[in-house]
Amino acid sequence: MERWRAWMKAHVSRTPIPTPKSGPVPRFHRRPHVILFDVYGTLVAARYGDLEEQMRRNLAQESFLKTAQFFGFSEKSGFLWADLFYQAVMEEHEHARALGISRPEILVEEIWKKLVQSVPEAPDPAPHPMDMAMYRELVANPVAPYEGVAEMLKALKRQGYLLGLASNAQFYTRAILEYILESPLNAVFEARWTFFSYELGFAKPDPHFFRMIATRARRFGLQPQAVLMLGNDPVNDMEAASIHGLQAVLFLPGTAVSPQSSRWAGPCLHRFDTLVQALANG
Repeated sequence: MERWRAWMKAHVSRTPIPTPKSGPVPRFHRRPHVILFDVYGTLVAARYGDLEEQMRRNLAQESFLKTAQFFGFSEKSGFLWADLFYQAVMEEHEHARALGISRPEILVEEIWKKLVQSVPEAPDPAPHPMDMAMYRELVANPVAPYEGVAEMLKALKRQGYLLGLASNAQFYTRAILEYILESPLNAVFEARWTFFSYELGFAKPDPHFFRMIATRARRFGLQPQAVLMLGNDPVNDMEAASIHGLQAVLFLPGTAVSPQSSRWAGPCLHRFDTLVQALANG
């Protein structure tokens, strides 16, 4: 949508975030056939991360005020939404957990539909909930690509690897990633190897997430080890994928090792060109 592109131009940077100037070349047990990428914190640097991370921090009240103002609502509505948004997400999570889903995912546009209905002075016609969700995300959580992302993806495709996505995400993740890469997602990533939490109803590290991926591999005649997961979270990406037999490599774009990342004893990379080098060497 043209209005989304205008908003992204104002809030999303295509200027790459630098990564360390050098780093070790990771080694893998076997050459993968499919490579899956996390989005937030891996392909793109984000101020806060995915929606779950924003919820944990209960952040970005200002973004709700700006969204209310942009779409013609009162400041009072913005303050109300800042409280109701996370409350509504928690209620959705509790309902899903009662059904046995350990890490449920929501549809953010459905939450925004409830927020608009919660205030009496909505403009006529009322803005679309997807527009409001997109705008709020861009204001609250600006992103930019990590250095070497586009070059890495092109090189891996030339080498014949099937590329996919395995990420906690919402509908706007697709649009933002397409804007950053300046390409439709289906021109870069295989649809059958694209797994977004909002389309599944559950999020990483729910065991269903990577079990689905392992099952997908077997249905296409591959063993789970033929799939390589690249992400920045030792729990959500590394441990959750490894449990189901996938290979995993931890992306550490900074030079410091956090206590959380130190729990991962498997392969790591600091720059994307080292992944290309490792896989080119077989």
